[in-house]
Amino acid sequence: MEPLAQDHVVVAQSPDGERHFAGSPGITQLPGGEMLASYEWFQPQPITETLANQTEVRVSGDGGKTWELRGNTDIIWPSCFVHGDVVYMIGNRRQTREVVISRSQDGGHTWSPEVEICGRGSHGAPTAVTFQDGYVYRAFETSPDFGRSGESRSSWESFVMAGRLANDLLDPGAWRASPQERFPGAPHPMNTFSYPPEIATEDCWIEGNLISVRGNLRNVLRVHMLGRATVGIAAICDLEDDGKRMNYGFSQYCPMPGGQCKFHIVYDEPSDLFWTCVNPVSDTYTPVDDQLRKVGFQGITGNERRILMLIYSVDAQNWFQAGCVAMTRKMTESFSYASNLIDGDDLVVLSRTSLGGVNQHDTNLVTCHRVRDFRSLALDLSRDFSR
Repeated sequence: MEPLAQDHVVVAQSPDGERHFAGSPGITQLPGGEMLASYEWFQPQPITETLANQTEVRVSGDGGKTWELRGNTDIIWPSCFVHGDVVYMIGNRRQTREVVISRSQDGGHTWSPEVEICGRGSHGAPTAVTFQDGYVYRAFETSPDFGRSGESRSSWESFVMAGRLANDLLDPGAWRASPQERFPGAPHPMNTFSYPPEIATEDCWIEGNLISVRGNLRNVLRVHMLGRATVGIAAICDLEDDGKRMNYGFSQYCPMPGGQCKFHIVYDEPSDLFWTCVNPVSDTYTPVDDQLRKVGFQGITGNERRILMLIYSVDAQNWFQAGCVAMTRKMTESFSYASNLIDGDDLVVLSRTSLGGVNQHDTNLVTCHRVRDFRSLALDLSRDFSR
């Protein structure tokens, strides 16, 4: 069976392929119908976030066939969204990582100086931005020791920023932060298999998607569980907001194919379904030293990113597979960190891609894929309650 959108357009390519890697692809639609893509060029450890204006913005007016470079910003891990006739970019300040926001009134050519709306150092990714009851929401993670030597991801706490749409979103006073919720760790017992500490991924939750499920605000987070020896798990936190105070807390873990890697959830009104692209793992027990290390694979098997699957759900908790968007047989290649945009009957997917690059994490491309008539891939999940 052929993938749904193996053919792709290269949106951007690393200038050297060895020290500058593509990251954080995000996509949205401008009021005039053009698609706006953002992504950044990062450097691996130990040299990180040293590139000023490392996030680039490109625009396509022909449905993703060609992309024009429009501008640059100094915001990392950004999500872009449109309110009124203006496009906003919310993410983190480079190096110090406070939550910041900027806007463009000319379709991404120029961007206002970023404004700090939350002073704590934090982490994020191009994940879902949701509008409800006059507010815009986006999820982040932080910790008391953020950015300090010896900082542990397992101490990262999830929280949500809410911006009042009636106010100027570049006014810090328009924004409120929810309480912080600490990662609850793995339930016990769960798995007797584990990787040696020197190669295991630290347990944590990151890169949450704040969505509205029938009016209920939920944050669906990527989860590293037991060093990613256990994969396919996501976490759900629920948010209540009365406009003055936010109550926020962990609700449950749920099975989700590819939940151990970043995903971007979008809601589609015609199908009344949530959709996202994920990276399922094909074989957890692949020997790390004997096979993966020799070819330059980064991390343990739970970091496999070579298969990009499209999945859908009624409630963003129980997921069904629609098909494979793109894949490669090479473990050192990847289609990952996908962001999604509904364009008529199609789903446009922007991927952080490694084809012929260093490894599956240090990616050399940003690619654009179009899944035609994506709603036809879903089962009819409506239920008959009659006797």
